[in-house]
Amino acid sequence: MKYFRYYLGVVILIISQLSVISAEKASSLLHFKCPYGNSDCLVKMYDLLIKDLSDGKPEYNIPPLDPVYIKKFNIRTNFLGPFNVHVVYENAKFSGVKNTTTKKFTGFSRDFDGKQNELVLFTPKYTLSGNYIVNGTMFSVPIRATGSSTIILFNVYTRLRFISRKMEKDGEIYAQAEKMQMSAKFDRLKLEFDSSRSENKLLEEVAAEYVNANWKESFNAAKESIYESFGEIWTKIYNQITSKIPYRDFFVEESA
Repeated sequence: MKYFRYYLGVVILIISQLSVISAEKASSLLHFKCPYGNSDCLVKMYDLLIKDLSDGKPEYNIPPLDPVYIKKFNIRTNFLGPFNVHVVYENAKFSGVKNTTTKKFTGFSRDFDGKQNELVLFTPKYTLSGNYIVNGTMFSVPIRATGSSTIILFNVYTRLRFISRKMEKDGEIYAQAEKMQMSAKFDRLKLEFDSSRSENKLLEEVAAEYVNANWKESFNAAKESIYESFGEIWTKIYNQITSKIPYRDFFVEESA
């Protein structure tokens, strides 16, 4: 019995030490701390975190932020010229996060639960690539096709608005974003197909030619579903960072 108590004591000691080490490691992800709600400081902090964590940190259980792997991504168009389609991307890959620059970050107040936050980001290029399934009509003719394609956005400004919620875990308080509301401005959109794997080359040629020649109209016809799907992606990226670092570790402790 005395040996059991001894080993139990050793286990408890190890667990307590691991908790201390985990907290120290989380803090070490931050190059510096900010005053609560200081937008200029938060912009610099978030910029560094995105770049440092873009390849992931397995020791903190943080997966890569660039690329982000997505099981399913939906794009549904309102009537778009000759196309009226619903496209589902499966096993998709979203790239470009590591080259993101933070332009604005408001929020992150001391009393953050239920408060509004806003992020504005810029990147030279985002790409979304994966296998697609398309259903709908082309020139009023029903179509169903599968293949592989890539959507590229150039010089993208992304605005993300969201509510922060408090999450308690292992005696610490963390911040989590509710579903982000997204909007974006960019210089150009380009659609490419992997013709080497296609059984629908004619359809893909027609679709790529039309979308690339009319990219503004193409985006506007699908932007509601694109914003919804990308909002979910950005929520995932943001929460992968903030769920690993206690909220208080982001900030300078204010003197009474």
